[in-house]
Amino acid sequence: MADDFYGYDDDGDEPKGHDNLFLWTVFILLLIGLSFACWLGSFYIFGSPERPASYHFLKTIGKIEAPVRFEITAGPPGEFLTAQKLFERYGRMTRLELQEENAQLMRDYIRNYRETKRPVGYVFGHFTILDARDLKKTDLFPTGVVALAQAAEFPQVVIEHVYTSSPRYVPALHTLLQTGLPMPIKKTEDLAALLHVERLPDGHMQFTLVPLLYGTYALKNGVGTFSLEPPAELNMEPGLPVIKAQGFQDGLKKFADYRRTHQLASTAASDAAPAAPQPELVRVDTVLPGTPVPPTGAMPPVPVATPMAIASRATPRVGAATPRLAAATPSATPPINIAMLNTPRPVAPPLPPTATPVVKMSPTGVPLQPFIESKRDPNMSSGGGSWRTYAAGKAPPARAVTAAEAGDLADRGELGERIYLQGDFRVTASGENRAVLRDRAAGDDPPAGAARIIVEYPAGAVPPVEKSSFARDAARPFEIRDVRRGADGQVNIYVREIIQP
Repeated sequence: MADDFYGYDDDGDEPKGHDNLFLWTVFILLLIGLSFACWLGSFYIFGSPERPASYHFLKTIGKIEAPVRFEITAGPPGEFLTAQKLFERYGRMTRLELQEENAQLMRDYIRNYRETKRPVGYVFGHFTILDARDLKKTDLFPTGVVALAQAAEFPQVVIEHVYTSSPRYVPALHTLLQTGLPMPIKKTEDLAALLHVERLPDGHMQFTLVPLLYGTYALKNGVGTFSLEPPAELNMEPGLPVIKAQGFQDGLKKFADYRRTHQLASTAASDAAPAAPQPELVRVDTVLPGTPVPPTGAMPPVPVATPMAIASRATPRVGAATPRLAAATPSATPPINIAMLNTPRPVAPPLPPTATPVVKMSPTGVPLQPFIESKRDPNMSSGGGSWRTYAAGKAPPARAVTAAEAGDLADRGELGERIYLQGDFRVTASGENRAVLRDRAAGDDPPAGAARIIVEYPAGAVPPVEKSSFARDAARPFEIRDVRRGADGQVNIYVREIIQP
């Protein structure tokens, strides 16, 4: 028994199972690697939405919003850059630095500038359109028009201004964005954000701009409007710039052909014949101050006021008192619609015939006729423009200058701020919607180089009559739009009426 007990052999039993620790170790390491890859992938996708693959993925899962419209008083904080400052800042960057800068600019735009602490670069200045073409679905922005323009003060800088809109506004956009048309980008009215920088082989720098206001634009002293709207989706595959190298060279060639067939308008020197301003693209306010703008879609349509006939002004009698500005505006003049554009007006019915004035006779019975008759300036533009006007004393606060002080601005280039003109003036010429003024302090015979003021009045307003005089104080100033010095030293101050009658 004992031998049988102690001699028991357990080798015949089934072998015990192993714990497979190696396989479990490999599986856990794979899970760790997968978690690490997901963590890095989330940084790559969410941190770089400007990449096409990342943008499409985030758009699919609803983590990216479409670009929105900003109000001019609630735009992203930024800094305003002239063409020269753009060239100096980005011209010294290397290729890799420009790549990183372009990625950051596009990243901030896609996120609607909500996750950035960098100031947005806003471009302003005077530009001239070289060429324009329609946007296609193969571009970054699917519909609208892109305009290629050259800086007037710094020709090495060329911008492509993207006008995104619905397809119904594309014909109007393409019609108004013509070669040779001035395209001013104003510091106080536009928010043209920098989106891309491209260094070209010929030494030019090409900058892509997009208007964050997506407002309504019109041709100054012309007919037609178009409304912009933020794009619903972006096509990230083609990237920027929209106009590539060949399109850029075609634009330069087209503008060169235009310059050979069109002469530049010269500044007139006489008071009786001021040069009419060239047509230019301007932004039009279609919402009342304080009214929120729609974040997406088109802006509200422009209201058009019904035109009314304006009573003719009587010729002042000889020896009568010099009329003041208030007396030049008839009481029957309808109130000015601040959002009204210069649209074609139907012909008003003829006024009823007036009685023939009695011819004055001399004591000897000879009819008296005027020796010199004042005539209107044929070069004065007609129709008037449309912009926001204010009640007396309600204009936005800004620095005010006199005519002599405004003349010093002619050598400083772009104004860059809102400036008012006030003083005591006399009218040397008057047209339907324009008038030429001189500072009364300069006397009846102003010295050479004395400032000349060209005032533009809104549609429906009646300018003061020739040879009248009036004063404009801080409650009723003119708004200075531009100050230029001609080749002969003549300083022209271009202002417009912003105070309601």
